[in-house]
Order: sequence, then structure tokens, then C-alpha cells
Amino acid sequence: MSNMSVTRSSKVIVFVAVMGALGNVLSFISIKAAPLLPHIPLGPISVSVAIDLSHVATFIAALFGGPAVGGLTGLVGGAVAANEFGFSQGNIITGFGLPVGKAMTGFMAGLIIRYFGIMEGRRIRIVLVTLASWVPEGVFTSLLFLVIFPPVYGMPVMVAKIITAQILVKAIVEMIVMGLILAGLLGNRGFTEYVRGVFA
Repeated sequence: MSNMSVTRSSKVIVFVAVMGALGNVLSFISIKAAPLLPHIPLGPISVSVAIDLSHVATFIAALFGGPAVGGLTGLVGGAVAANEFGFSQGNIITGFGLPVGKAMTGFMAGLIIRYFGIMEGRRIRIVLVTLASWVPEGVFTSLLFLVIFPPVYGMPVMVAKIITAQILVKAIVEMIVMGLILAGLLGNRGFTEYVRGVFA
């Protein structure tokens, strides 16, 4: 492996670590600032719904680094959310599942951007990309709550459906907001040139 390849690999690892940390910071701030349904006890576990903007970092990573970098950033950037929505509430399934779902979004975002591109796209196009990228995570989340939660935690199916609906609606709003944020960042030439330099 050449020195150039080693240097680039090191820069990518650092970039993933930095963006993952940023995702966790954004997650923590937004969850604490906007708790929509905090700590609803449901038998052996509690469920909460809050705004989570960690995917801002995921989408930036996917945009400039591709599917693998986006997926890893989503996985790392899901640590705070996994604790807040999962482990801290006795919910092991969400604790382990949430970062996996976020990794799906990062990976899918990288694929979509690689094949269709959004660097010169309008805001609506960027928002559509964020929404489309989240679809696999949305399906995965639905399966967790509708298929796994009822038998494992004894949760009534109707309750699981209500919680799932709230989570999905919240997530769609988040994707729209984060798409607009991403559009604003891409309009900043200094920002785009700096991040491109990491992968040069």
C-alpha cells in the first residue's frame, strides 16, 4: 500500500470519527431540546419520541465519502440515540437496532448520491434524496416495532402501531428539515471545498 493510500485511509477514518461525533452531538442536543413524548412506560420498557438531527452528519459523510463512509458514520453517530431511546429505557432491541437503521440510511444516501448526484441540485431534489435514503431505515424501524416488540415485550399490537406511526411521521419531518439544512451547507463554497479536500 502506497503512502498516499495510507494517508487517504487515515483521513477517511478521522473524517468518519469526527462526523460520527458530530452526529452524536447533534443527536444529544436535539433530543434534549425537543422531547415530543418523553418516557412512556410500557411494561418492562419505556418508549420516548424526540427530534433527532444526527443524520445531518450522516448525509454529509455519504455525500462526500460514498456509501461505506455514510454507513459507518450513521452507525457511529447513532450511539447517543441508541442510549437515549434504547438502553437507558431497558429497550435492548432499539438500543442495538437504531444504529443499524442509521447505517442503512447512510449507505443508501451514498448509493443514491453516487448514481444521481445532488451537488448541483435544487433544494427540493436534496430533500427528495434525504427522504428516499431514509426509506430502508423506515421499513427496518417498522419491522422492529410491529413484528419484534409485541411478542418480546408483550406490547399490544395496536399500541405498537400507534408508536410506529408517530416515529415514522416524526422521521419524515426530520428528513425534510435535514434536507434543507444540507442544501444550505452545499451552498457554502468554503464548506464544500474543505470537505472535498479530505477525499482528494
